[in-house]
Amino acid sequence: MMVNSIFTIMGFASWLPGKWRFMKSAIMMWTVLCLGLALFVEPGFAQEEPVTWWRFDDQKIDRTKDVAGGQSDKIVGICKRVEGVSGTALKLDGFTSAVFRPAAAAPKLSNGFTVEAWIAVRAYPWGWCPIVSQRQAKQAGYFFGIDAQGRLGLHMSVAGEWIECTSQTKLPLLKWTHVAGCFDSATGLRLYIDGKPVGSIESRGKMYAAKQVDLLVGRNHGPEPAMFETKKLPVYFSVDGLLDEVKIYNRPLSGTDIELISKSLRPKQPRPLEHSRLPSGPPVEGRFGAFYEHLKYHPSWDAHWRGSGPDIVVVFDKAPFRLVCWRGISYAPCWITEKGNWFTNEFMERGVDRENRGCSESMSDKRAVFSHVKILENNDARAVVYWRHSPVGINYQQPYVDKETGWGDWSEEYHTIYPDGVAVRKVVMYSGNLEQWHEYCQSIEILHPGQRPEDILDEHRILSLANMKGKGKTYGWIGGAPSYKHPTFPGANIQITYLRSHYNPFLIIDDRPGMNDFGGQGPAITLVVGDNWSKHSKFPWRNHWPVTQVPIIGRYAVAADRPAHTYTSTQHGAALETTHNSLTKVILCGMTNKKEAVELLPLARSWLRAAEMKIASKGYRAIGYDLTERAYVVQRTDERVNDPLVCRINADRLHPLINPALVVKDWGDRSPLLKVDGNVVPRGPSFRFGHINRLDGVDLVVWMETETTSSCTIELDFCKIASQGHM
Repeated sequence: MMVNSIFTIMGFASWLPGKWRFMKSAIMMWTVLCLGLALFVEPGFAQEEPVTWWRFDDQKIDRTKDVAGGQSDKIVGICKRVEGVSGTALKLDGFTSAVFRPAAAAPKLSNGFTVEAWIAVRAYPWGWCPIVSQRQAKQAGYFFGIDAQGRLGLHMSVAGEWIECTSQTKLPLLKWTHVAGCFDSATGLRLYIDGKPVGSIESRGKMYAAKQVDLLVGRNHGPEPAMFETKKLPVYFSVDGLLDEVKIYNRPLSGTDIELISKSLRPKQPRPLEHSRLPSGPPVEGRFGAFYEHLKYHPSWDAHWRGSGPDIVVVFDKAPFRLVCWRGISYAPCWITEKGNWFTNEFMERGVDRENRGCSESMSDKRAVFSHVKILENNDARAVVYWRHSPVGINYQQPYVDKETGWGDWSEEYHTIYPDGVAVRKVVMYSGNLEQWHEYCQSIEILHPGQRPEDILDEHRILSLANMKGKGKTYGWIGGAPSYKHPTFPGANIQITYLRSHYNPFLIIDDRPGMNDFGGQGPAITLVVGDNWSKHSKFPWRNHWPVTQVPIIGRYAVAADRPAHTYTSTQHGAALETTHNSLTKVILCGMTNKKEAVELLPLARSWLRAAEMKIASKGYRAIGYDLTERAYVVQRTDERVNDPLVCRINADRLHPLINPALVVKDWGDRSPLLKVDGNVVPRGPSFRFGHINRLDGVDLVVWMETETTSSCTIELDFCKIASQGHM
């Protein structure tokens, strides 16, 4: 063919050496002229102009012109113009975007037609999503679009029968791709990707048109079920990506025509899109503390959020990890490694009516309707972050609602965070039904778009466990039937999860005796195991959370196109405290560069077997060690006495002292002077303090960087100069 010959000559010219620059330019100019002539006169190539052609080169926000038909069509939802294959393209948000044309003005198609377009997909849609569609259910009209696996489809009513032609080839992510679908009443349906045939179905007969249905570009006509697990809650969605040069011909083009069309344009940016990363705040150095920060994720996602935050970022001056509470995760606190890998210790979950509402947990609260965070303390010694939420279902119904009072379940979490990257997580569940199943701690790894579970998990080395007796074991991924409840060894309560980072998340469960949520006694850690969670990963890989705004109960991922998550183990422990309508549990968590869980045994002992403290001065009373704060608490009993606080901590190997904190109630706003075993410790990285302003007093909190298995004397004296009050 003439056009193919011209492309061959152009390819030859591009390889000519630089010294033949003049000849090279002349050949290229000649071939361009010939190409234009060939496209105009060559038999069979688009001699008939399209009846509809959206170029998206106009810049109106809410309208776009059909340059073939001369009609102005309405744009709905959140869209913007960006650089396209030719001129500008339309960027759709994946939720609401569409081009709308009333049914009466839609092109009249019957014996045959062709739809073709350029598309760049950022994320595959939740189900079958139109590029162009004028369809009435599966009864009349046609649908040309892509599905949740990236497959191309032309589906339509032919001679009273609904026929679906679907490619096995998937569209690539982030790249410009030319797609086309053809219908010929004499032969059937054909599909093309980048000019290559990717599917066909033979049929005979005319299309039964959906004459009363509006034509839509880029979005489904009504709510439809998401593919895979979710079936009962249909949702709206649109193309998440770019569309350009969308054309409809009132005749079937040949395969040769479509191949030539796909080669006639060369995008300046073949890959116009990039994956967004979950936001964790700007890089900072040399600071410790909790900060409110409005974290932005992606313009189209941010544009739908009602409100401006606030989110919370906790940073550390001793290491490059951080803790983030972001609305896209319903504010669940997440530890983030220096490599940017995310991890959370889960949240309170209840198991009510899973079939209709999914899991009752903050994961289902897509819009953070029942969730918010606050900074309760923020000073040089520690930060305290408070998270309140209700474990609602995907339908926003609360579990176990009391018919008399109207109160359903609520959960509060207090994260008391110290400069060494160690935090106490105190979880309080309020419920009128404490007997039914709950879960409060599970190791969940959160994935950025573009990440697979295999990118952050090594199947040969997933996590390390230990117990208080010093037994330890490292586990890889275990095959077999999928299960959340693969047992480990008795008393396991210390864990490190390996995320291919230098610093990795750890946790330590309270090991007190008593019934745990697993039905056993005391602490236990069970593994997630199995070979058949997903067809696309060795690990469970699900993308109904985080970030997702559509109400999806559960959904396995088929590509690394969206934020997603996996999970590796579940932790169980007895309650610290139980009342008539509440249950409290605690874990120690944070980040560590230790290699094996057994190396954290001294830290576990310092928290769960805290060394005894005795007061050796007047005017003070020891309240004791508070597990929920990881702090020794002292009450100043006489404000008229300005004697220093002197206390003796009787540490030993089984009761070590590691980076202790002291809270002195009613100390006042004066700064402390610290001595350890008679030696002055200057304020700095190893001695930090702050003040907690209450309505009726001011408390002092002190944090010391020290590690010892010997008894020591700590003395806090009053500085003569008052310090500034702090949060």
